[in-house]
Amino acid sequence: MPLKYEKIDASQIFALNKFSLCNVQTGLFPTGNKRATTSNASQSRSESCIAINPKNPNNMIGSSKKFIDPSIYLFKLGVIYTFDAGNTWHESELPMKQGWDAMTDPAMAFDDFGNAFLIGEPLKFHQDKIGTSDDLEGLGMVAYKSTNGGVTWGNPITLTTDTNDDKQWVVCDNSPSSPHYGNVYAAWGAFSPLRFARSTDHGQTWKGKGNEAPGTSLVSHSHSPELSVSNDGTLHILWHIDGGSEIFYLRSTDGGNSFEPVKTVVTNVHDLRDNLPVKGGWPHFDYGKFRVITLVTDCVASSNVLIVAWADMREGRSRIYYRRSLDNGVTWEGPPSGQTLLPNVSYGDTHCFHPQIIATGTGVIGCAFYTFGQEFPQQYRIRVQLAASWDDGETFSNFITVTDQPWDPLVNAPAVHGDPDVHFIGEYFGLDAGDEEFALLWTDTRTGVQELWSDVVQTKKVKCPRIPELVAEVFGGVSVDGGGFVIINGKFVRVPPRSPLIKVLDVVIAIEALSGLSEREEGRLRELRIDALRSAVRLLEAEIEQLSGGKKQLTSNTADGAQAAAKKKGKKKS
Repeated sequence: MPLKYEKIDASQIFALNKFSLCNVQTGLFPTGNKRATTSNASQSRSESCIAINPKNPNNMIGSSKKFIDPSIYLFKLGVIYTFDAGNTWHESELPMKQGWDAMTDPAMAFDDFGNAFLIGEPLKFHQDKIGTSDDLEGLGMVAYKSTNGGVTWGNPITLTTDTNDDKQWVVCDNSPSSPHYGNVYAAWGAFSPLRFARSTDHGQTWKGKGNEAPGTSLVSHSHSPELSVSNDGTLHILWHIDGGSEIFYLRSTDGGNSFEPVKTVVTNVHDLRDNLPVKGGWPHFDYGKFRVITLVTDCVASSNVLIVAWADMREGRSRIYYRRSLDNGVTWEGPPSGQTLLPNVSYGDTHCFHPQIIATGTGVIGCAFYTFGQEFPQQYRIRVQLAASWDDGETFSNFITVTDQPWDPLVNAPAVHGDPDVHFIGEYFGLDAGDEEFALLWTDTRTGVQELWSDVVQTKKVKCPRIPELVAEVFGGVSVDGGGFVIINGKFVRVPPRSPLIKVLDVVIAIEALSGLSEREEGRLRELRIDALRSAVRLLEAEIEQLSGGKKQLTSNTADGAQAAAKKKGKKKS
């Protein structure tokens, strides 16, 4: 490739260097499974979430239940963070108030200013009620904030103190075009009113709808709501009542100040609870003991696309179904009962469950989910898969298995409220998206302990050829001897003002220009190229002598002659 002179803005240098010599492939490309936690058998981890810092994508925070005693179903929230895109993880602690024995159901999000928010539910543990569903008493809902990427956390802010509060979610309005840019929204509910809180001052204070106190009730009955925000600031809340057949939708177009009436957007859901065996009050798959229920997940993509997904049993095995809106939730596309996510993939007897859905900044929609099926004779395992859509959710044409080995949910499994027939792996796991990548954080037992593992899946693969000969691009003021950057074989080389390298580059350009002479001038071309190369050698020798303390002056008469011949050739052509 000929060396070329270009004037270019500094902000464009990285993009040009990244793609000008490289092939860019679109798809799903895991970067490798990484162990995110190191625990002993009594510190089982499950039910995780993950968030990517928009100001620094290498900074991610994860959280999950971290068991204190799995045998009696006692846990707190464990928090981990990374500053190298998940290659290494570290732990941090959440401040706890006196009288808090446990905490559950982590939900976390970053705002566009680098603040991380975690919504948790503190609990009181009753020793005299071990083995019953009354052993854990809710103490309301609290909000934590970290301003340093999850390394430390401020004291919790109490949102409510209602003992029935449970199943929370949080989202931030990170669209600069939104009139509510910077708002933080939280909602929760578990067979209870749908409660809502928001912050309009980066988590310093919280309120509910309008000027009401945080925890204002939006509807009388809900379960496990999930939230998302469109680029124009529209807030979406969707939920499904465990055991029901409908998915409900609520939205606000004024930053949570008011809400439109509730709508039913999906009907005829085949809920897992109504279509699976039940033990200890919880549904479970054949050959599995872990509890599973149908929960919704939703996301926004492009400008007005809204998608909701869930686990559905209408095919006799759990499959992922979804429905979408192309106008910010006003109307909904396709069958009222939704459509299967991967219609052309045959899973046989394998179950697909616990979907999580999110969209990258470039508009790629990713839906991650667990699969549970027979891997070996009489051995059933879980894998993590990720499907993606490049057409706003019209189709999900690409999917991969993220886990590089399956894991056994029977290993180191906590017993729900001490019931040996009901195990716990969590009712969701972590998925978030950056500009062009997905980050996943899931429960895994490959080490013999229920741990957290992570992976970052890129949506572009860049392949750059190794070119042995000189390939360069010149930026900034190099061409006028003002210094700048030269990219050689894809690497930056800083060129200071009045550097002898500029004269060497002049020689190279002359050689490239001379390579276009006609065949009848071949003899003259050879002579000029030899002269130019000798000139380059003299220049470099002179620079070496000067650096060694000599006083030899740099000359480039031969290079000037080669350039003159090249210019003469150009005039003849014109």
